Amino acid sequence: MTAIAVRMLLENASRMIITTIGIAFLFFLTAAQVGLLVGWCNTCSAIIRNADADIWVIAQKTPCFDYGTPIPEHRIPQVRSVPGVVWAEGFFMAWNTWQRHDGAQVNVEVVGLDDHCVGGPWNMRDGDCDVVHYPDAVIVDETFLRQLGVERLGDEFELYGTRCIVRGICREVRTMTASPFIFTSIAKARDFDKRYRNDQVTYVLARCAAGESPEEVRNRIAAAVPHVEALTSREFAIRTMKYWMLETGLGITVVVTAVLGFSVSTVVVSQTLYTITQDNLPKYAMLSALGFAHWKLALAVLVQSVTLGMSGWAAGSAMYDQAAAASATTPIPLQTTPLIFAAITAAFLASCVIASFLSLKAVFRLDPAEVFRA
Repeated sequence: MTAIAVRMLLENASRMIITTIGIAFLFFLTAAQVGLLVGWCNTCSAIIRNADADIWVIAQKTPCFDYGTPIPEHRIPQVRSVPGVVWAEGFFMAWNTWQRHDGAQVNVEVVGLDDHCVGGPWNMRDGDCDVVHYPDAVIVDETFLRQLGVERLGDEFELYGTRCIVRGICREVRTMTASPFIFTSIAKARDFDKRYRNDQVTYVLARCAAGESPEEVRNRIAAAVPHVEALTSREFAIRTMKYWMLETGLGITVVVTAVLGFSVSTVVVSQTLYTITQDNLPKYAMLSALGFAHWKLALAVLVQSVTLGMSGWAAGSAMYDQAAAASATTPIPLQTTPLIFAAITAAFLASCVIASFLSLKAVFRLDPAEVFRA
């Protein structure tokens, strides 16, 4: 039956090719939307996930990483004194204005790092992360060099009227807000910002002692340190993702577009299969008259559906791979994992199988006597 089903498809090769191209674009659209969603989630939580900290101590009701508020610096020794905490340091995060040489201003997010540079860039292109402790030094990401007007190491700019010097260039430190991250030391970040007092930080990062559960240490910190929230790194990353994906509506839009891609592909495959089935009804009637059971006829339609789906999937996957590679250096890359891509593929093929139901009805209603009347 598989050979018969494929032969029916190939009888009109031009229609199959056009249908395959259409399905390929629909799969690409769906995969790209999911890849965009994953890319956004990875982007907005990147610093949290790469900070090598187990727990983040934040101001109460902080919605996400990008919108932290000041907390007293003495929270750092308070967190250090909690049983199970082996290390704790401050972390600075605030908005600022970058003054380009041509007079243009760019909104940026200034990140202040402690002496160990925890939470700093994890992939340096030029320089080392420790350069943030040089006088007036900052690190910028290569993705935003043109936006910031940076041409080379040593270029000087201003943040709120205070001089800064580009001493390092990092990679893959993107931002959800389109406002580039600028890394420096905590002390210099306060100097750039001028709104934080010298005894304030934005977050306290903590690591747990060996064998300690982050959840248990988090609960101890929450009980011992007043007027703050304590979240594990995973919890803070999820909160940040939820804020950008749900509360801003960005994620909902992407999900709706992906669902539309699945829906349209189902309709396209359904209509194509229905047309092919109608064209081949006499052949199905003959097969039925020859004693082929309904399940075998249904198998032929399902084989045609999966064949169309797999052809479109193969072409669409190639398109997605090219788009993902091209977007790798953009602010929001297309990203996925083998598990997520497998889930997209399974859902896509399932939509193709569902599309075959309309054609199955036409096959099941056939009267084998029609072949003899013809």
